[in-house]
This record gives sequence, C-alpha cells and structure tokens, in this order.
Amino acid sequence: MATSKAQEEEDLTAEVVCSICLEQYKSPVSLRCSHSFCRTCLSTHIKSSCGNCDTPLGFPCPLCRVFIPAPGEIDQYPVDEWAKKFPENKFLSSVTGVQFILCKPCQEDGEEVKAKSWCKDCSEALCEECTKYHKKYRPCRKHVVLSLAEWSNISQIPYTLEICEAHDGHKFEIFCRKHFIPCCSVCVTTDHNSCSNFCQLGKVGGNFIEPGKVLQSGIEKFCLKVESIIEKEKANINHIDDVTDTFTKELSDVTTNIIQALKKLEEEHLNKLSKLSKESKYKLQKSVDSFEQRLLYLKHWRELLSKNMSNETASETKRVLSYIKLKKIHENIQNMKYTKLDICIKTKVLDDVKKLIKLPCLADVSADENLDQVDLNTENIDYTHAKVNVISEFTIQGADIRGGTFMSSGNLFLADYSGKRCIRCDTNGVILQEVRLQAAPWDVFTEGEEILVTNPEKKSILKFDSSSLEIIDTVPVGCNCYGVAMSGNTTVIGTISSVDVFVDGFDATKRKTLLTGLCKTYDVAIDNENNVICSSYTQHIVKKLDLRGNVLFTYRHKELQTPYGLTVDIKGNIFVNGYTSNNIHILSKDGKLLRIVEGVTDPKCIELQNNTNTFFVSNGTGNIKIFEFNEM
Repeated sequence: MATSKAQEEEDLTAEVVCSICLEQYKSPVSLRCSHSFCRTCLSTHIKSSCGNCDTPLGFPCPLCRVFIPAPGEIDQYPVDEWAKKFPENKFLSSVTGVQFILCKPCQEDGEEVKAKSWCKDCSEALCEECTKYHKKYRPCRKHVVLSLAEWSNISQIPYTLEICEAHDGHKFEIFCRKHFIPCCSVCVTTDHNSCSNFCQLGKVGGNFIEPGKVLQSGIEKFCLKVESIIEKEKANINHIDDVTDTFTKELSDVTTNIIQALKKLEEEHLNKLSKLSKESKYKLQKSVDSFEQRLLYLKHWRELLSKNMSNETASETKRVLSYIKLKKIHENIQNMKYTKLDICIKTKVLDDVKKLIKLPCLADVSADENLDQVDLNTENIDYTHAKVNVISEFTIQGADIRGGTFMSSGNLFLADYSGKRCIRCDTNGVILQEVRLQAAPWDVFTEGEEILVTNPEKKSILKFDSSSLEIIDTVPVGCNCYGVAMSGNTTVIGTISSVDVFVDGFDATKRKTLLTGLCKTYDVAIDNENNVICSSYTQHIVKKLDLRGNVLFTYRHKELQTPYGLTVDIKGNIFVNGYTSNNIHILSKDGKLLRIVEGVTDPKCIELQNNTNTFFVSNGTGNIKIFEFNEM
C-alpha cells in the first residue's frame, strides 16, 4: 500500500509539470490533441512557429507536432491572443501545487476527503461517496464523470461544433433557412431578427447529403491544386540547392584557376627577374673586371718604373727608359676604349593586377522573385480556352421553362410558365415533385434554403421551402416581376420597362427604380459588388449599372440577337442567352467578350451551379441541356 501511494503521488507530480518550461503549470490550457501547457509557454511557442506565415492558420503541438488550427475563424484573433482562447484545463489547475486532490463538495461542508473522480461538466473533484450521489441526481445523470486516473489518460479533447464562438459559448439550437447557417439564441435576436424561416438544427441533416458530396469534391480539387503548388515550390527549393552547389563548385574552380594562373605568372615573372638580374650583374661585373684589370696593369708598371725613375743610384739611361716606358703605357691605357655600363632593372605591377586586390566581388549573385497571385477557387476557370461538354440532356414534354436553379441537393427546380407549375427533377430529367400554381411562374432564385419564384400576373413573389417545396409565404412587390436576383440584402426585379431595387426585404415603400433606358427587360442579375446586369429583348443590348443608375458598360454584338436570360458567376463574369442567335455569350465583369458558346436552340433560362463549373440552359419546348467546363 505504501508503494502504491508513493507511485500515485509520483504520477500526480508528473502530471502537473509543463513539458516546455519543465516547471509546475501556471494557468494550464489544453489543446485538441490532449496536451496541456502553461498559457505563457504556449503563447511563446505559437509566436515562434508562426513567424514565417503571411496569414497564420495554426501551429504544431510542442509535444506531438500534430497541427492545431487557430481558434475562431480565419484571422479572427491576432497570434498574440491565440493562447488565451484555448480552454483552461481545470483538472490540472486543481492538482497543481497540491499533494492530493480533495473532494470539492466535501470541502464546502468543512470536510477533507480525498477525491477519486472528476466531473467534466462541473469541473469538480468528487470523492467516492459524492460520485455515487452525483450520478443518481437527475440534473447530473448525463454528466461525464471519470476516475482521476482515467481523466489523466484522456487521449483527445473533442472539438465542439455546437458552440457559437461569436456569443460566449451559447449552443447552436436553430437553423436559418434564409442564410443557410446555424444560430444560437443571441444570433436570432441580433443578426437574424428580420428572418422568418427557421427550423430545429437537428431537422436539416438530410438536406446536406448531396451538397456534402459536392463540397467534398470541391475540397478534393482545392487540395490537389494546393499540393501541386507545394510540390512545385519544394522542387524550386531543390533547384535552388542544385544551383547553389553548381555555382559553388564553379566559383571554387574559377578561384582555384585564378590562383594557379597567378602563381604561374608569379613564377614566370620571378624567373625572368632572376635571369635579367643575373645577366645584368654579369655584364656589370665584366665591365668592372675590365676596368680593374686596366687599373692593375697601370699601377703595376707605375710602381715598377717609378722606382727606377726615383732611384738616384740608377743610371740616367735606365731612368730615361723607365720614364718613356711608363709614359707610353699610360698613353696606351688612356687611349683604350672606355664604356661605363649602367643597368637599371625596372619592375611594375600592372594596374589590372592591382585591381584584383580591390575587386568587390567575383560574380554577380541575385535572385529573381516572381510573386504571382494564384487563383485556387475551384469555380474559377478560363472560359476562353476551357472545353465545354454536355453532361446531360433531356426534355420535359409540354413545358416552357422560363426560370430555374440548382438546388443544394444538386437537383433542378424549374418554373414551367405554360404548365403553371414548379418542378423538381434530377439532372437526368426524372421528375421528383410538382407544385401546381394558380398563376404562371416566371423566374427562380435560391436564397439559402428558400426558393423565390416570381409571379408577374399577381405582382408577387412566392417563397418555397426547398425541402418540402411548400409555399411558406407570398410577398406582394407592387410591380410586374419577371426576373429576380439577390446579393446580400439587395434584391433586383426586372419589370419589362425598368429594374426595381429592394433593400432588406420587399417593402414597396423602400423600392427604388433604375431607369435603364431599355425596354422589354425581362431577366436581371446582380453581382457581388451590387452592380445590376440587365438586357433588352428587342434592342439586343446588355447593360451593367450601379445602384445609382450609372451605366458601367453597354454590350452589343452582331451575333447576339434577342438576349433572353442571363446570370453571373462568383467572379462577376456574365452569361447571356442569345434567343434567336442560338448561342450563349460569356462576358467579363467589365463587358469584354470572352467566348461564344454554340450548340443551344432558342435558349431562355440559364443558371450556374454553386461551387462547380456546371450550368444548365432551357428553352420554351422543355429541352434542358446541362453543360460543364473543363480545363484543356
């Protein structure tokens, strides 16, 4: 028992030591990988890990290196505040600095009883007796209660999706069908007080099966693009290593060759200097020897003959002869040819060689950086060069399809003008549901989980629930409503003679009319910059205006006849049907023609599917073609 108790205390001591600073925890916080650290230690680690990222999105756990995403939404909090947003580990806070953990309820009663369990929901330590009562008490029956040993060994802290991070941990309870997002009770009263179509969060799960598949496909394409960029940049790193190694060797070889060449030149010059010096000294020595010999010759005879001349005892004849001899020798020596040799060896280091000493560098070294904006949106595609494939074609007999949309499930919702009905069908033309109407529908627009259908005869808009296709509201708009489109809280309606703009709902008193200068304006669209695109059925014109009525561009083309039906993609590119020219004109956001798509007959309705490069075109005889753009 003593051994067991000692072991337990040793384990408890090990549990309360931060693996970064190796000291007892100070304000411990937990990561989703289950590891905990001092808040200050974790903050320091986060700052050092995110230094190289332009937009930090997370960091590796200091212990297991598992990637930990940043708290909140992307860029919601500065890096300095991340550590503060991770949850406090109340268990470690309780055991830090104590020899053993006391039961919290017993402590409040003035008793000191050793705890055996920990309630995750209450964040309290419990003794064996209190644990029994805690599990029996009705409000606490669903609480997670674990033994201290089990709690210490929890491998992972689950990520809670049900918590609204915007409103202090309130739980998501309901779903706004209009904006297609979950809401807590605070969200409903603050951000969605003008919304009316809500449902319980648990009742929308079935609607996400098909959209989930589309989302997964989009994520997969995005991941492939990012991985391709990563591979290219890693290859660039390897290429830089190769270039560095190659140039290092090249420079080393050049330096070695230069040194060897200089050594060779040095040796040649020194040899030349030595030879020149030797030759010069030889010549000078030869001249010296000649002079010295003449001098010695003269001195010899002078010493010998001078004695005869100065010897008083010598005969006069001998003295005369000695004089004449010495004189003749002197004259002969004087008359000899004399040359004075002066040799000066000149040395000069060439200026080009001196420049080597002051040479600032041996080579030019630089890096050309090309920072290109990369478009990773899987919806974005080069319409000019992309291949257009027909992936499905079918006909709904007797139908005149004026409007339609892709539902979140991937099915189509179509407005049949002649049949006074709305149709839900799959992409192969199998009709799944019909809704009969009292008046002919015209255009369709999807807003979250709501579908808007215009009714020009009744001057109203029908709101459908996208799950059940029940009409949940009929909204009078006070104008002949044909085409309809929305962006944010702005709705635009084509009324034949003008475009009407509504803000925050369909309050007719807040309606604004844009005078477009066009007649027969049936269809309209609005881009993500709240600019309005409209066309004239009879004038063969497409215009783009801002909400003040300023014309941003006017598009005409000899191959665009009777524009009927248009839509806009997420980048602002515009798709316009040519009803009698039997084509589709794709324009850039500034009105430049990108492409003309052929292969359609009398097109009336055109609609893009979100998060894909797919669109469908329908006509007045019920024929529907579904197209898909693919990169060449």
